Amino acid sequence: MHETDPTRIPKLIARLQDAWEGQPDLTLPAFLGVLQNRGLSWGSTEDELLAILDEVAREHPSLLTAPLERTVCIATTAPQLTITLTSTTAIVRNAADPKRMPGVWRYDAFRPTGPGRPLVVRDTEGVEHRLGVVEMITGLPPKDADMLDGLRRVDVGSERWLLQCEDGSRVILGQRIWLWTVQGRQSLLETIAWDQLLACTPGAEIVVAPAGGGRPRKLGLLKEAYLLEA
Repeated sequence: MHETDPTRIPKLIARLQDAWEGQPDLTLPAFLGVLQNRGLSWGSTEDELLAILDEVAREHPSLLTAPLERTVCIATTAPQLTITLTSTTAIVRNAADPKRMPGVWRYDAFRPTGPGRPLVVRDTEGVEHRLGVVEMITGLPPKDADMLDGLRRVDVGSERWLLQCEDGSRVILGQRIWLWTVQGRQSLLETIAWDQLLACTPGAEIVVAPAGGGRPRKLGLLKEAYLLEA
């Protein structure tokens, strides 16, 4: 289509709207600033603009439907939660009280959702969980849990991982380690400063080298690992 054809304008505006709706907390000038930071300028072609909009919309989609093709991290309000959805598993963290043990459960469906819409996820027993109103969705890059074995803290960056142990203990791995252990009906939280994951393979013991030296620490038998944030 020729660039002077006015019929192209509604389609361009629709693509801009779709990308902007993925981050509705931004004003239009702020959103245009995001596009500029990704290379948009007065000399850009409309095809280049569309490519940038597609990239932004993929990172923060305005609409999420099942089945998922990739893992996503969803921030909600009322209540304030952070939910990570893989293709089969929901990991629910309390953003208002991060010391609470994360919930982990299997799901088989969720209603179409996006910013400003409710997040309703149905678990494999048929129970619908109402997890608040979506503020923003962030698509996560594909990451292989095998990379955790031998990982050093200085290489973690902004990533956060959930390590689920065979005995029900749960670990959030980031710049610090948060370890929840289950004792009866209670869960106890311990934070650990660490230097390196000496071993982190499904079916084997998670072994951590503490920061500042000292004897390696065993955290439990690893059952599953999930990328939570990147």
